[in-house]
Amino acid sequence: MPPSNHPSERLEWLSLMRGLSIVLVVMFHVQLVDMATGENHSLCTTLPTIFTPIRMPFFIFTSGGLLYLSRIRREWTTRALYADKLRRIAIPFVFFVTFYYLFKLLAGAWAKTPVPLSLSYYAECFYRFTGHPSAHLWFLATLLMLMALYPLLVAVCRNHTASVAMLLFSVGIYHADLENVLPDVFYINHLHRYLVYFYFGIFFFRYRLYRFTDSPLVAVAAVAVYAASYCVVGGLATSITGIVMCVAVGQSVARRQPGLFGSFRDYIYQIYLMSMFFQAFVELVLWKRLFYDERLFLVFYALNILAGIYLPTLVARLAQRQPYRLVRLCLGIKA
Repeated sequence: MPPSNHPSERLEWLSLMRGLSIVLVVMFHVQLVDMATGENHSLCTTLPTIFTPIRMPFFIFTSGGLLYLSRIRREWTTRALYADKLRRIAIPFVFFVTFYYLFKLLAGAWAKTPVPLSLSYYAECFYRFTGHPSAHLWFLATLLMLMALYPLLVAVCRNHTASVAMLLFSVGIYHADLENVLPDVFYINHLHRYLVYFYFGIFFFRYRLYRFTDSPLVAVAAVAVYAASYCVVGGLATSITGIVMCVAVGQSVARRQPGLFGSFRDYIYQIYLMSMFFQAFVELVLWKRLFYDERLFLVFYALNILAGIYLPTLVARLAQRQPYRLVRLCLGIKA
């Protein structure tokens, strides 16, 4: 087992960059239709494109890193880990699949893609995500499957050769064409695309590789390499370069602004779960129905992002203060 007596390290940059990662996720979900064309405004789609190679890869990378820091390194048993993740992931998954299905059902014609009143369709939302109200909850399904690998991950972390072999395997299987081989159920046919980022997070923190990126010069170099890779290479190389860039830039920024994103970065899980609901309200009600004016586009663009970040944060903070444990469990808050 990796040593559990690492010196105490406050990874402020990790919290900071996780805050930035959820901002990028919320930005990606902004929808503000241009009534003249019936299409989403180009800014809503082109701006997040710059960060597409790192948005979800970094999110998953940090999930793997935190699994190592908080569970593997502390020698959690498989039973304890599974029980914890069922509470923290499976319960919110069931709750929010149901919530978003009912939300779209009740929205009716107001929803962009109305859903039928059907028990079979509702059941399908739990294992088929594309085109369903549960579309953005694929991440929870993927995370559950990755967490199910916990015994294997613990085993490979005990041995340096196995650790490197697992990293190479995750890179190799990333390039396998499994989407058309495996069934499109519970997002299992995409799991190989995310295992590499999850395990890279474990590997990165297992060997404390962030020690080698803690330099402003490395941060500048990483930004330049990411830009070049984005324009020329793409794919896995760009995503891995982007992750390293996020770590290096986060370390540099944290030295000067350690409290950046501090108002919401403790609630990124709740923001991921709830932001779509509040963003939909801004788009479908405030923008399309009440205040549509192209001159106000930038105002509503900012409002959409702020609503997606701070309203879930507010709900989470209120939920923490109430006495009902089930409410906190449904919202993914530690009970």
